[in-house]
Order: sequence, then C-alpha cells, then structure tokens
Amino acid sequence: MIHLLNILRTVLGIAVGIIIGSLCNMAIGFANTLIFPMPEGMSFSDAFNEETKQAVLDWIGSLPQSAFILVLVAHLSQAFIGGLVAGFISKNHVRIAAMVVGCVTLLGGVMNMMTVPAPVWLWIEMPLYLACAWWAGNIVRGLRQSKTQ
Repeated sequence: MIHLLNILRTVLGIAVGIIIGSLCNMAIGFANTLIFPMPEGMSFSDAFNEETKQAVLDWIGSLPQSAFILVLVAHLSQAFIGGLVAGFISKNHVRIAAMVVGCVTLLGGVMNMMTVPAPVWLWIEMPLYLACAWWAGNIVRGLRQSKTQ
C-alpha cells in the first residue's frame, strides 16, 4: 500500500511539475512580448485559429535573433522549475519525476521547433531540457540528503 502511495505521489508530482513548468514558460514568454510586442490586434490565441494562425507564424518569423534568447530561457525554465516541483512532490522517485518532466518538455520542444519558425541555433535547447531536469532532480535529492544528516 505504501509503495502504491509513493507511485501516486510521483505521478502527482509529474503532473503538477508539468503544469507549474508550463506556467513559468508562459510567463517568461509573455515577458518577451513586452520587449518584442505583437502587432496591434494580434494575440497568442490567434495561433490556435486556422484563419489567423499564419499571421502569428509570420510575426514570429520576423523577430530578430535576440528575441529567441528569452524563448530559450523560458523553455529551459519549464524543464528546470517543473523538474524541481516534481522532485519535491515525489517521495522516493525524485530524479525519475524530474526527468519525466524533462522528457515531456523535450517532446513539446521538438513539436514546437517543427511548427514554429525559429532560428536553427535554438535546437541547442533540446538536450539542455534533459540536463536542466537532471540538475533539478539532483538539487532536490541533495536537499533531502542534507536534511537527514
């Protein structure tokens, strides 16, 4: 019974980590639109409408390379912050929970890069998702080990 509860706690941690990491990603992405504003009358919700989707993609394609630095930070924060949250909630599977968040973030990143016009150099973030999640898991494990000593 205790083993099942630990697994459920890990699954909960992964779900909450994905949600919190995504919110962090979106917040930084929103901050990026303050620096590089969208054209008048356009919003991110237009990306989900087939009639207006191309206008959003065209705007993204017109952004300078520097606009994607904060995008990189936003995406990596999703893996790192989400991994931390998942690790803190999980009891016995800290690193696994963090890495699952990193893998889900990686999957989303690959899908994003295949659909949104972005500079080629942004592909460097793909292995960094896993590195950030691993780092987050190690931080949580280290904090837990230092508490028991």
